Amino acid sequence: MIPMLNEYKERFNIESKNTIEPGLDAVTNALEKVGNPHLKLKFIHVAGTNGKGSTISMMNAMLQAHKVKTACFYSPCFMDVHDQIQLNGDYISQQQLDHAFSCVKEAGLSGMLTDFELLTVLAFLAFEQFQPDIVLLETGMGGRFDSTNVITPVISVIPSIALEHQQFLGNTLEEIATHKAGIIKRAIPVVIGPLEESSEKVFFQESMQQQSPLWKINEVFSLSKGQYKDSEGVIIDNLTIPFQGPHQLNNAALAIRSVIHALESLKINVNEDLLRTGLSKAFIPGRFEKIRDTLYFDGAHNPASAQALVNTVKEVFPDTPIHFYIGMIKGKEAEKILRIFEKISSNFTFIDFDDSRSMSSYELSKISESNTVSTTKDPLVFLQKTISNNHVTIVTGSLYLLSELRFNAVRIFKKG
Repeated sequence: MIPMLNEYKERFNIESKNTIEPGLDAVTNALEKVGNPHLKLKFIHVAGTNGKGSTISMMNAMLQAHKVKTACFYSPCFMDVHDQIQLNGDYISQQQLDHAFSCVKEAGLSGMLTDFELLTVLAFLAFEQFQPDIVLLETGMGGRFDSTNVITPVISVIPSIALEHQQFLGNTLEEIATHKAGIIKRAIPVVIGPLEESSEKVFFQESMQQQSPLWKINEVFSLSKGQYKDSEGVIIDNLTIPFQGPHQLNNAALAIRSVIHALESLKINVNEDLLRTGLSKAFIPGRFEKIRDTLYFDGAHNPASAQALVNTVKEVFPDTPIHFYIGMIKGKEAEKILRIFEKISSNFTFIDFDDSRSMSSYELSKISESNTVSTTKDPLVFLQKTISNNHVTIVTGSLYLLSELRFNAVRIFKKG
C-alpha cells in the first residue's frame, strides 16, 4: 500500500495488477511506451536492507551543497506518495504528479504494472520533466528484479544486507545478497558497507563477473572520529554526522565516497567545506528523530534495524530507562524484534493503528516477554499521559505507524 496513490489512480482511471512477477519485462515495456525517460538521466543506485534512506539523504545534502540539481526516489514513503519522489529536496507536487499520470494514461499502461512498478515509471517521468543533474534511486525490494533496475548508474551503493522478505528473496544471506548484487552494472563502481562474509563473497563474485571496481568500507575508505580518508589520498577532517548511532558512521562513509565519485563524473570539483556543510544538514524523518528531549521516533521494522536502534540507545542513553511504543505489520518477525528490544527495556506499549496489515496490540502483547505491558488504540493521548522526564520514550516499528503519528506528535510535543 502506497498512501494516496489510489486517489490518483482513481482520478485517472488507472488500474494496477496485484501479482508480483519476477523479471523486468513489464516495467521495460511500459517505459518504452512512455519514451524511455530513464535513459536520459544519471543515477546513483542504492540497494540493501537497512541504511538506504539515511545514505541517500546524506548524499543528497552534500550534492545540493555543491549546487547539484538532484532528484530522489525513496522506498517506502514516509507520509504518502509525494515524499517518495523528491525534486531538489521538495516533495513532488500534485501538479507534477498529475503530469506524470497523464503520460501513463495516454500511453495505455493501465493494468500492466504493480503499484511499485507504476510508481517507478511515474518517478522517471517526473524526473525527465524536472531534468536533475543526478537522481538518487532507492530500490524497493531486492535489486536484480526490482523495477528500478532498468538503469545504468554512475555508482552502485550497498549499505547493508540482512534477512528480509524471505518469501521473495530467499532464506539465507547469500540468496538475499544475490538479489541485491543484481544492481551492479558492467565496469560501474560499487561501494559496500560492512557485510557478513557470506554476503560479501557474493558481491566480490558479482563485481568480478561484471568487471566492476568494488570499494569496501574500512579497506578502500573509512570514517572514524570525524575524519574520512580513502585509498586515493583524500582526507577530510571535522565531519559532523547528522544521525545518531554507530551504524550511521558507515552510512556516512558510503555517502561521502559515492558523492566524491558522482561529483567527478559530473566534472564538478569536490569542495571539502561544502561536503562538511552538506553532510551536517542532512535530515530524514524517523531515523532516531528527536521530537523532544525524551521522545524519539525510529522506523526499526526488522531485526537488523532493531539491533541498530538498540546500539544507538546504548550509546546515547546508557543509563536511562526506555519505554518502547511499538506497532508492527504482520510478517515482520515480531518475536525476534521484541527479543532484541527486551534486552534494554521491560516497559512496552503496543499500538493498534489503521492499516489492514497491522498486527493487533493484543497479538503483540501475547508474544512479549516484558514485565510491564500495556496496549492502546489512541497512542497520541496515551503518549501525552505517560511521557516523562524520568524515561525516554521511543516510538518504533512500522513506518506506516510512524507516518500516521509523526505529524501530530511534532505539533504537540516539538519544542522550538
